Amino acid sequence: MVLEYDFDIVFVEQVKGDPDTAQGDAANAETVRAQFRDVKTADALRATSPKIRKIFQDAGFDLDATDSELTHGFYPPRDEPERERILRALFDNIRTMGIKGEYCGEFDFHRFLAEVKTARPRNGQPRKVVDWTPNPRYKSPATPERRTLPGRIGVALGLAVILFAVLRYLAETGSTP
Repeated sequence: MVLEYDFDIVFVEQVKGDPDTAQGDAANAETVRAQFRDVKTADALRATSPKIRKIFQDAGFDLDATDSELTHGFYPPRDEPERERILRALFDNIRTMGIKGEYCGEFDFHRFLAEVKTARPRNGQPRKVVDWTPNPRYKSPATPERRTLPGRIGVALGLAVILFAVLRYLAETGSTP
């Protein structure tokens, strides 16, 4: 199974008294988190070893998926500073904690790094073409046009003339079929 490792930057509200928040007793606040676009990729990250999950969560990744309409390989330009901050924190965590010998499952670090390197900023690229229907005014090129009756008669007469000429040639040379 091939996973898509694209992620988006989202704002998540932290609730007062939530044990997962870094602020603890502070007022409600928003934090910036990175969420994978593909649910299967988020599931693959959740299925890795606890150490790898902690590395990603400490860097700013969320284990949930976001519902994004962006094309694979692109991200909004406004996310670039937060994206760089989260990726820098992720790579620092990987360097300090290490991932050698940890269970990764279907999550492929090499492919993740390759897709992070090749991702480019782009505005407003929808993921899919919505409700596309062919234009009924034009005939599809996949279906050939039918020949008309005079066209069919012309083809048949042409083949008959060619056959008659071949038979006459064979008769003159002395070999008959």
